[in-house]
Amino acid sequence: MFEFTIATIILMVTIIIGFPIAFAIGGTTLIYMVLTNPVNITIMPMRMFSGVNSFTLMALPLFMLAAEIMIKTGISTRMFDFVRIRLGKYRGGLAYVNIVASTVMGSLSGAALSDIAGLGHVEIEAMREEGYDNAFACSITAASSIQSPLIPPSNIAILYAGVMSLSVGAVLYAGFIPGLMIALSQMLYVKLNAKRLNLPKHEKQYTKEERRKYTRDGYIALAMPAIILLGITLGIFTPTEAAAVAVFYALAVGVFVFKNLKIKQVTEALWTSAQSTANLFLIIALSSVFAWAIGVEKIPDQLASGLLGLTSNRYVILLVMNFMLIIIGMWMETGAAIMLFAPILAPIAYKMGVDPLHFAVMMLVNLTVGLITPPVGVVLYATAAVGKEKFENVVKATMPFIIMGFVVVLVVTYYPPLVLFVPKLLGFA
Repeated sequence: MFEFTIATIILMVTIIIGFPIAFAIGGTTLIYMVLTNPVNITIMPMRMFSGVNSFTLMALPLFMLAAEIMIKTGISTRMFDFVRIRLGKYRGGLAYVNIVASTVMGSLSGAALSDIAGLGHVEIEAMREEGYDNAFACSITAASSIQSPLIPPSNIAILYAGVMSLSVGAVLYAGFIPGLMIALSQMLYVKLNAKRLNLPKHEKQYTKEERRKYTRDGYIALAMPAIILLGITLGIFTPTEAAAVAVFYALAVGVFVFKNLKIKQVTEALWTSAQSTANLFLIIALSSVFAWAIGVEKIPDQLASGLLGLTSNRYVILLVMNFMLIIIGMWMETGAAIMLFAPILAPIAYKMGVDPLHFAVMMLVNLTVGLITPPVGVVLYATAAVGKEKFENVVKATMPFIIMGFVVVLVVTYYPPLVLFVPKLLGFA
């Protein structure tokens, strides 16, 4: 246990100082093996291979590629225009548009940072041109990105399902209502504070031709998540096959409908998604070796005994877990956090009678809210950079959305039917 403690301290320090997560995990595990039994190093390659040898995880690179092609074809921008002609006329209309567009399009990438990268600049620039305060535009952009990993189809949900051997469809649909809750709470805040914040209306008058074009493009963009979810729900194809369908659809739309997708853009999309996939799969592979070390040291059992030794109250233990996951989400990329901490915390939750799907969504909500929680909050830094706004101004403007995120965390934690309703309705649980 002493050796594992040393390795864990090294892991935390290397992550905090900005060392690449994959190498921090791999290096830490290697140190642990050297300190305990150097012979174990020989099993490292086999453990790494078994960590990524999953049919479910094959969906991740394909969904990443589909998201990259969507960005190249401008599908996300067209979705923004589609929502704007419907909601822009209201006071604070572009704030509503920001939330809805990020909820729909961000779900396809399944990552808050991908939503900021693909749609953030468009959203902030449009709001700035309409007269919105730049800090508020950045704050709503950051806040609206955190439902991306919850609304299906979501890469992060698929990753969690693969890591914890759960039904992909069940995990995808379990996050649906919590994701909508976050989006609706943000829209309610805009509605109640539109006059106080002096939020403008979108005054532009659209011609019939413009409305027809934006509506057509919007429905084309919406068709992708609809096809994926219907296919998975009806059993037409698996999540991995659904990811391949998403790539084919994005290519077909870019080449034959929008006619703006060139070979160079496809090559760039392939290269970017390959880099992202390599980074993610390296983390998964090395995390599986670290999980082996966790199993050897019986960390879940010891942590469970420690928590249950402090209190037998299930609600208090869940509150402690929430606190831990929020802090983890502040510091770590969501996928890496799942790989490292789901195998540790999930068994403890199961021992207390928490449904696996309930804990899955509880963990995802906590980690995503952590992304916009200061003093770190990596999405806050990313949004401040994209919007060219001071970090402290973005934090101040985002605080109401952070508080609402905490409220959703508590509701999800202590009211499981909210999470389980949709999966049960569709026969996944």
